[in-house]
Amino acid sequence: MTPVPSTPFQNFSPRELKRLLRHAYRPVPVVKRRRGGSGTEGGREWTVSETQLLGKVLDEEAARLLRRSRSSVVSKRRKLGIPSLRPWLRPWAKWELRLIGKLPDAEVARRTGHSEYAAASKRRELGLPKVDPKCRPWTKREDALLGRFPDRVVARRTHRTAAGVRARRAVLGMGDLFETHPDWTPAEDKLLGTAPDDEIARRLGRTKPAIQRRRVKLGIPIKSLTRHHWTKEEEALLGTKPDKELAARFRASLSAVKSRREERGVRAINPCLKWTAGEEALVGTMPDQELAGKLRRTVLGVALKRRALHIPPFKKTTECRKSIGPARKSERTR
Repeated sequence: MTPVPSTPFQNFSPRELKRLLRHAYRPVPVVKRRRGGSGTEGGREWTVSETQLLGKVLDEEAARLLRRSRSSVVSKRRKLGIPSLRPWLRPWAKWELRLIGKLPDAEVARRTGHSEYAAASKRRELGLPKVDPKCRPWTKREDALLGRFPDRVVARRTHRTAAGVRARRAVLGMGDLFETHPDWTPAEDKLLGTAPDDEIARRLGRTKPAIQRRRVKLGIPIKSLTRHHWTKEEEALLGTKPDKELAARFRASLSAVKSRREERGVRAINPCLKWTAGEEALVGTMPDQELAGKLRRTVLGVALKRRALHIPPFKKTTECRKSIGPARKSERTR
């Protein structure tokens, strides 16, 4: 067999040959890989030195050094059972699996080098509960504190939340042992709806949300200064006294009384709206603003009354102006 003569271009890569020869370069045809083959990359088999590099560097770096694709490097590494260099891709060791479910996920990630997400995923895969200091199981010593101290004290001593303590107490069926007012009395129920909720809460020493929950449970309407629930006796008194007096009596706002009266078509009764004969005689004798201050009325009310009596606005006499006028003209001629 005659040896193949060496050429001066055999040490050059295809890229370098293309750069040197330009249009005269003819690449070597690539032989297609047969389907079903294994252990080759485009017909190139893996050598022992190449397989020894797997697992010692990252897959991307191995693919660059071996001039292979990353998927080929990953497939060959997994086929040989070589773990990845990345912590979150390498398999879990036996001593690492013993820590899962006994320590929090963050602590497992810190000790093993895996990510916290990988530790949580592995824990869920094994069906183990999450280990959390706030969600840890209750001990007999901690359960004994539930019936002796309020929830806040138990939460502080056990390093738990107050909501967790209430939930544990509800599971054990203990109820509200340390509630200031555990039960409602008939006398307290009668006060609901007679005044605003904040005032009832101040009288009974309870919170406003507790008053609201109890009132809604009993179906009692709210008593509010802005939203008044009218009774038949209160509606019968509309128009018999001034709105301001009725508002103080009903413990409602003045606008609420006025709106209810106008809705019922009842005319307002107010002593200040009636004009006496002496007051009508003063209309037009002085400016409206001055008369309003004297009669303790509004300027608009005085003006409307003057217009109703067909009295023109008050004007000062012009006698002084007439006497002053010629004098000023004489002064100008001087």
